[in-house]
Amino acid sequence: NNQPLTTPTPQIVNYNAHFAIFTNGTFRVFTASMYHNKDTNIYISADSPNTIQIRKENLTWQDFFNTLPMTLSPKCLVTGTGQEFCTKDKNILRFFLNGKEDPEALSKIIQKENTLLVTYGDLSKNQIQTQMEKLDELIVDINSN
Repeated sequence: NNQPLTTPTPQIVNYNAHFAIFTNGTFRVFTASMYHNKDTNIYISADSPNTIQIRKENLTWQDFFNTLPMTLSPKCLVTGTGQEFCTKDKNILRFFLNGKEDPEALSKIIQKENTLLVTYGDLSKNQIQTQMEKLDELIVDINSN
């Protein structure tokens, strides 16, 4: 078997996933054009800024956030306007992938219709539940259009 090894070409895909970011209970809005259509393979657009359009397989949540003019790591969020929200004392940056807390969420490949809640603060279970419901509402709004 002397066939050359080839890396499979990433397949073109076409599906969506959804995200929301809250900092100290404030829902972060991504309606500014500085966030839109930053990459041809993975992007958000003005008409639904909490829906990620995925056009290439095997992209992670980190790949997506890296396209935006902000910085997100497992411990720190730096917004497009330079505000910092880093895990310190009781204020914690947390990730909920499809409703379950997952500190490794950024390294996960985005699957069709996944949801990611990124939240920062000293939050109760009820507050996090309310934020998840807001994320669910965003999805319903999009799908009813």
